Amino acid sequence: MIVTYIIDCIRIGTKPCKVFQLNAWQFNRQKGIFSKIEIDQNIPERWRLEQRHDDREFIPEQWPVFVKPEWGQNACGVQRADDLTELMHIRKHQSNSKVRYLIQSGSPESREFEVFSIRHHQDQNRYAVFTVTEAINESECNPVNSVNNGDTRYVEITDALSQQNCMQLWEMVNQLGRYNISRASLSANSVEALLTGEFHVIEINLFLPMPINLLDQKYSARNIFDFVRHYMMCLAKVTKYRDQSQGEKPVFTKIMTYNRQNKIVNFLRAKL
Repeated sequence: MIVTYIIDCIRIGTKPCKVFQLNAWQFNRQKGIFSKIEIDQNIPERWRLEQRHDDREFIPEQWPVFVKPEWGQNACGVQRADDLTELMHIRKHQSNSKVRYLIQSGSPESREFEVFSIRHHQDQNRYAVFTVTEAINESECNPVNSVNNGDTRYVEITDALSQQNCMQLWEMVNQLGRYNISRASLSANSVEALLTGEFHVIEINLFLPMPINLLDQKYSARNIFDFVRHYMMCLAKVTKYRDQSQGEKPVFTKIMTYNRQNKIVNFLRAKL
């Protein structure tokens, strides 16, 4: 994908590195991250799960809860606690960490959907890429689904939706924040409930989110190649014609520094 994207940027005359500016307006320069707690504030209350900074004293009233870093990708560092004993165990192992953690209530719905989108470069009210993929995990209750979870598989359901269905869901996703590229994890009890807005937002990924439908095993290498070519050209175009009125932020530099610091802390904790 990276090579294809770079080639497409060269073809249309834009700098590939500007991809890091696509959602820069949401980037917290001081923290050096896309803060999950700040992204959460954009979500309408009816779709928002209870989430707060973990002060290590808060006792949830309902279980399970999920403890997660304020920034991260692919569910890295996310842990589930099914009771107070498990929560205290998690907190104990995080006591020396410099990473700030959040605690999020579990969603009441039983299924999880990944909605990936790239905004159209010529019309901000349309999408250039829009896919809906279900994350399926039949081995766990309340799983932490991710590409790193061997029990999770992904099944794209976009083709089962009508154009009207996609536009309905696109309009709702836009209410979560008008991002140029994003992947929103939504929990719902059914596809029908998802389309009528009966869902909760688990997380929104803004930093180079992967089009996770590519992990659907029904696709051949040729299918994936065609998807990548289309997606990367759309990404190159939205990069070139992005809104530059708000200036740029050191997104890549800050996040790489943040990640490096976290890796050093985790390494030292493992050794100690």
